[in-house]
Amino acid sequence: MSRTGEVALGIIGTILNVILLIIVTLAVFSASALNTTEVQNMIETEIMADPTLTPQEMEYTKDILAGGMDVVGVVGWVFVALLLLSVILSIIAVVKVSKNKSPKTAGILFIFAGLLSGILLLAPILFYIAAIMCFVRKTPVHYVEDPYYRTEAETETHTTTTPHQPL
Repeated sequence: MSRTGEVALGIIGTILNVILLIIVTLAVFSASALNTTEVQNMIETEIMADPTLTPQEMEYTKDILAGGMDVVGVVGWVFVALLLLSVILSIIAVVKVSKNKSPKTAGILFIFAGLLSGILLLAPILFYIAAIMCFVRKTPVHYVEDPYYRTEAETETHTTTTPHQPL
């Protein structure tokens, strides 16, 4: 049985995941490479220019922004690691389903790859569809023909040339 649909969905999802991985890696790398003191000074000048904020609110906002910059870097790198793991799982699933050896295992790998790469993006939806196709489509069973078993139609076509003589 050809599993072209599952392979195509898996490859398209993997390509979309790789593109997202490159974009997120560049964004996190550039955000972590920023000079945080310059960014904080710019934000502080903008906060100081706002006449509606009290001094306590200004200090509170500065503290939140300082902690938020560190959290964004850590969460970004965790997201990069999850995307990388998702790409690896989807490549393994595509290889397993293309050889048609274990489509159920490939379906499970597609589900994990979809969960790791996000919930409502396009790539995970393609992985979920490929996983459903892996579970639903059955591989055909090939029976080995028994040389001693013949149907009536086969018996009529394979008549012997020697006539049967009664006793």
